[in-house]
Amino acid sequence: MIAAFFREIAVAILAIWNDKGARSTMLGATLFFSVFFPQPYLSEVVRDMPVAVIDQDGSTLSRELIRRIDAADAVAVARYTADMPSARALFLKRQVHGIVVVPPEFERDLLAGRAAPIAVFSDGGYFLLNSVMSSALSNAARSLGAEVQVGRLTASGVDTTQAMAIVEPLRVTTVPLFNPTGGYASFVLPAVFVLILQQTLLMGIGNLKAGRRSAGGLSTFADAIVYVALYSLWAGVVLVLLPWVYRLPRIGDIAVMYAVAVPFLAAVTAMGFAVARLIPSKEGVIFFLVVLGMPLFFLSGVSWPAEAMPGLLRAVAFVIPSTTAVPALVRVNQMGADLRSVETTVFVQLALCLAYSVLAVAVERWKKSRSA
Repeated sequence: MIAAFFREIAVAILAIWNDKGARSTMLGATLFFSVFFPQPYLSEVVRDMPVAVIDQDGSTLSRELIRRIDAADAVAVARYTADMPSARALFLKRQVHGIVVVPPEFERDLLAGRAAPIAVFSDGGYFLLNSVMSSALSNAARSLGAEVQVGRLTASGVDTTQAMAIVEPLRVTTVPLFNPTGGYASFVLPAVFVLILQQTLLMGIGNLKAGRRSAGGLSTFADAIVYVALYSLWAGVVLVLLPWVYRLPRIGDIAVMYAVAVPFLAAVTAMGFAVARLIPSKEGVIFFLVVLGMPLFFLSGVSWPAEAMPGLLRAVAFVIPSTTAVPALVRVNQMGADLRSVETTVFVQLALCLAYSVLAVAVERWKKSRSA
């Protein structure tokens, strides 16, 4: 029995290597996507986004405001224009991504204690650039306004320390937990790595099993062991090694990570068997998984909080292993959660593994009864 089992293990390993589609997906594609996908995000944050400035005041304070905007890491004053049509033309040509308009009499209003509005135009269709533009300008305007107000108070005889306390009675210090740089890569890549594992494993099983009859219980079990073992190695690469290579924050215990990852991979493997039994052709499985890929990213709660999704959609997403595995693995790896914090996810993954296994067996028996 043991010899037969190890023989089936060897057969499963050779099947992956001999099948071109499975080999390219489970070996090549996993490595390619894991290494290639992070490349655009390695700078972590937006830097030196070009903006155009229309200085209609031409005063000392307006130039100081522009200097402070340009001093921000995320923004760089690239062009000075005389009017809005010229700045708008640059914006539409994508030569600048924001426009700052300093109105006439800006300095006079500011020194007189009146409101001195500043107009800012940014690309609202690009959330990251819009956020960077708003942040850079608000910080520059706030610091300049506070400096002017402190100067006005000290000129009237108020002590400098008291003047600063009046202008800023509450000092707020923002500390980004678990993402010290506030970077986009540290936010999105840990979740994407989990989805890469799921999608390539499902596609590999689809290449190997779709349209083929089951070879028996021992063979199927051996196949599942090989797939989970192979992707346990990949989990170490993409969830431990690559974050270290790319200097992404990772503080979790590797043992706890595997306590979640192994049941997750078992659930994905069982789902792969079920999908391969339900969809009769290899091409149909691949098409189904490609179409499913993007929705799974949104349903994982990475790009939009799961709590803000409709209840029915959340219930449907619950049957996909990544929906619960992504936040659990992120909590473990990036936030240092212990096993008790994610034990519910482990039970969910085991339940999904059992449910998909039963479904795969039921579909296989139904097909055999039809062909008998």
